[in-house]
Amino acid sequence: MSPRPNVEDQRRREILEAACDAIAERGFAAARIADIAERANTSSGTVHYYFASKEDVLHQALRFAFEKSLDRQIAELAKIRSARDSLIKLIELNLPEHSEVVHEWILWMEFWIEALHRPEMRPVNEDLYGHWRAVVTDIVVSGQESGEFKHGVVAADLANRFVALMDGLAIQVLLHSEQMTVAEMRRICTEFVDSELGHRELTPN
Repeated sequence: MSPRPNVEDQRRREILEAACDAIAERGFAAARIADIAERANTSSGTVHYYFASKEDVLHQALRFAFEKSLDRQIAELAKIRSARDSLIKLIELNLPEHSEVVHEWILWMEFWIEALHRPEMRPVNEDLYGHWRAVVTDIVVSGQESGEFKHGVVAADLANRFVALMDGLAIQVLLHSEQMTVAEMRRICTEFVDSELGHRELTPN
């Protein structure tokens, strides 16, 4: 027999998802408890039952969104054996091309603005970015150990540059820069991987 769903956990998740939508649509500062309640098909009182304040639900919503995104990407990477293919998949998963990914990038931008003004949010950035950089670092190390990538590149340094490149280009795409399209972002990121890591095909055993 499958376990009985936890109604409170499900309701809390629905409120966090609604809060993410409110942040993406209205911005962190403008989002209200009433906006969250409306999107979650519940009352403001119910939101307050699960979360102490507006700041509490919005902060937890940001963490919820980022952890959900990271889990999704890790699940996709688990299906891939090649280190280069894994990095290319990461690029594809983070291109602001589809509504779900655009939504995620908008939440990141709102989070950065919030963290600039609220020092208590900065440890969250360190934690989440630490996980993101660790994923890239592990892929690079794996590729170097297998001989797919060249040695001499410091994996953690490469991960920092890879993440910075993705962030900077994605912001330009989201701002509809005439000089930065999704296709151009894909090309630049892919060329970065190949030029920095010197990818070579491995001979099957």
